Order: sequence, then C-alpha cells, then structure tokens
Amino acid sequence: MKKNNIPINYCALIFYAGLFLILAAIPVLAGNISANAVTLRIMAADALPKPVTEIGAIFKKEHPGVKIDYDFLGAGALKGDIEEGAPCDIFLSANEKFQRQLEKKGFLKSYKVFAYDYLAAATPSDNPAEVTQSNLIEKLMDANVSLTTSSPHSDPAGDYTWKMFKIINAQIPGAFKKITGHADHLLDAALVMPILESGNTDLGILYTSQLLELKRNGSDINIIPISKKYNTKAKFTVSILNQSKYKSLDEDFIKLIFSKKGEKILKYWGFSPVNSIK
Repeated sequence: MKKNNIPINYCALIFYAGLFLILAAIPVLAGNISANAVTLRIMAADALPKPVTEIGAIFKKEHPGVKIDYDFLGAGALKGDIEEGAPCDIFLSANEKFQRQLEKKGFLKSYKVFAYDYLAAATPSDNPAEVTQSNLIEKLMDANVSLTTSSPHSDPAGDYTWKMFKIINAQIPGAFKKITGHADHLLDAALVMPILESGNTDLGILYTSQLLELKRNGSDINIIPISKKYNTKAKFTVSILNQSKYKSLDEDFIKLIFSKKGEKILKYWGFSPVNSIK
C-alpha cells in the first residue's frame, strides 16, 4: 500500500504557524509575569506609616500590578537591617544622620529632604502632673513627674529630644542633667505611644505628627506645643538604595511624595513639606 504522506509545504505551514503563536504569546506572558512579580520594598521611620501608605495607595493605582511591602520601625533599627543585608528599595528616615552613614558605606548615592516636623509634649487626658505650656520646662526638670521619650541612641525622635534638652540646658544650666536623670527612654517612638495613651506616664515627648495621629485615632491626650526657642526641627529624608532593581519605579514614588498630592497628605498628618517652606 502507498502511504499518504502530508506534503512538506503543509508541515512547514503548521510548524511556522505554531512558532508564530508561541512568539506572539511571549511578550504578553512576560508582561504579566513581570507586573505580578514587581514588589517595591519600602522601609520607613515609625513616624510615617499614615502618609506613606496613603501615598502608596495612590502610587499603586497609577502603577497597576505593582505591590508594596512596608516596614515601619525606628530609623536607626532600619538602618541596621539594611547594613545586615535586608532587602530594601526605598528608605525614608526621620533624619539625615542615618542616610549619611548609609551613603558613606555605599548603600545609596544620595538622599533628599522631603518634610520637616517639630517636637511636642503630651499628657494623658486627666493630666495628673498639671503640665501646661507655661510650666513645661519646670515640669521636665521635676523628678516627681514621670517623663517618657524614645531613645537618643536608636530613634531620631529621641535624638532630637536630647538635642532639645541641651538647648534648654544652654539657657538653664544644669537642666540637662535634671531632665535626663529621671527620663525613661524607650527603644523607639512606637513604644512611647501606648504608655502615653494608657496614662502610665505623666508626660511624653514625640513628633507633633505622631501625637496628632494618636489624637485622630481617638486617643484622649492633651498636646502641648513646645516653644520654638527650645524646639528642634526634624528633617525627614528619602533615598533609593543601590540594591534596588526598580529604580524607575522608585523615582516615580519619590516624585509622588514631592507632588501636590503628596504635599497635601503630608500636611494633613502634621508635616511641613519642603515645597511649602519658603
């Protein structure tokens, strides 16, 4: 019997048609895979969760398929994690010091200041120590008034607070020793908040933005402004880590921070965006 072979031209046609379909599908599949695989890893100081996640929500709408992993902690602890090899694309710190240290060690090329904040004092709602704006310095030096701050060694808020105590000391000699001698300083600001909320301290010092967040979340606290002659201005900075594989996306996120949308969010949460400082 004679075999019925398919003519070679049909074989070639089938082969090339199949190859065409495979090649046509590759860009689509690759696009879906890359979109689903892109996750920006953002490390940010624990004073920033509200504005950063709100800016992140806008960013994700503008960049469909991109996910964001957040890590909010004291900036000093985050710096240590980065030095130990933790994956990170964008680092937002509550000061310049940690950014400079990472820059010197080759973890990043540059950083930008995007907002400022000031320190404020707060008491529980019943204010057992009867702290007011006019007697605040006196109460800070009173060993009978329990005082809680974050650590000057690991948290920028604590560092700024200790600098403020030194400014007070320059005007009232001996004040620094009196204040720090009875101050209870915790690892980071996130640990100060619940102690202040629960009334387990007479007086706490944090960023104005952190206290405003507590108040807006329903905490019954009294916020006491601190005079500018004693206060310190915290600089909030942002950088792109050299290890990042998504630098164009990183740059888009930072542009959003500096945009009108980002500025509005920062202002709402008590920060002073650099674009509004003239």
